[in-house]
Amino acid sequence: MTLTPGSDQDRLLAGLGYPIWPVAIVVLLTDLKRSAFLRYHAVQSVGLGLSYVVVAIALAIVTSVPGLWWLGMLTWWIGLVWLILALVYGYRAYQGQTFTIPVVSDLVARYQQT
Repeated sequence: MTLTPGSDQDRLLAGLGYPIWPVAIVVLLTDLKRSAFLRYHAVQSVGLGLSYVVVAIALAIVTSVPGLWWLGMLTWWIGLVWLILALVYGYRAYQGQTFTIPVVSDLVARYQQT
């Protein structure tokens, strides 16, 4: 899929939506969602952010089991990997690219339709 940003503001908001995904929520709740490029990246970045939250909650539940406390160290690494991915995806969105994120793009595909 090839979408083009309508303006520099679209590129900036799409890029900021990945590392700071509440920006993407604002895009989805306002008239900014009229831009197909912005809507595509906003939905995808919210999906990426929510997937991190789900993984972090699942890991917190697992680490509460006695004897599995050592899995808590994964939380820091998962957070670091998520931040790096969010920055890379944000940069690519700022460059005006459209791309898919494994698993996340498939889950949010129905919300990206016009």
